[in-house]
Amino acid sequence: MPWYSRLLIMVGVALVVYLGFWYFVTSGTRAETHEINDQVEGLRHQNAQAQIAQQRLNDFKAMYKARQEEYDELKALLPEQRELTSMLQSLQDRARSSHLTLNRFAPRDDVDQDLYTGKPIEVEVTSTFANLREFFNQIAHYQRIVSVTDFRIDQVKQEEESSTRTVNSKFLLTAYYSSPERLQQRQAEVQAQKKATTPPTPPPAQEQPAH
Repeated sequence: MPWYSRLLIMVGVALVVYLGFWYFVTSGTRAETHEINDQVEGLRHQNAQAQIAQQRLNDFKAMYKARQEEYDELKALLPEQRELTSMLQSLQDRARSSHLTLNRFAPRDDVDQDLYTGKPIEVEVTSTFANLREFFNQIAHYQRIVSVTDFRIDQVKQEEESSTRTVNSKFLLTAYYSSPERLQQRQAEVQAQKKATTPPTPPPAQEQPAH
């Protein structure tokens, strides 16, 4: 047999042995590498979910902070419920100091808002137009938050008219006050909503390098 034929046979045998060795010896390593790659992909998915959950948590924190700042700003303008009586007395004093005759000052039931409560008061007064305007000007610059709605004004009867009595006015005066209990209730509702909508945050995973 020529030498080159023997050489080709030897090369072929060596190639078969090498391929067999590579397949059988490295098959376990290749399977392990495939498993590790699957684990890495799973960890990446978990990390993506964790980032989404963290973003939701950050959004909630930002919303809560904004609501807290809003409440802090309003609290400076809103008395607490225990101060409401003195506030209503102050409004009556302002009406009298503006030379308004109070014919009716009747509080209604409270009206609950989101973070505060309104106390509507039915008011009927008799005065001059100038004095009534002065009273509303004081209300507009009052250090507390109040509103005037359902306003109506009529001229007094001619036989009742005088220098201090020219118009009758009816309106709904609403004084607003803060309610710590409602704030705590609202905070509890927000916390419950957050727990219901925010999935548990899995711990960040470390990627393992493929072998």
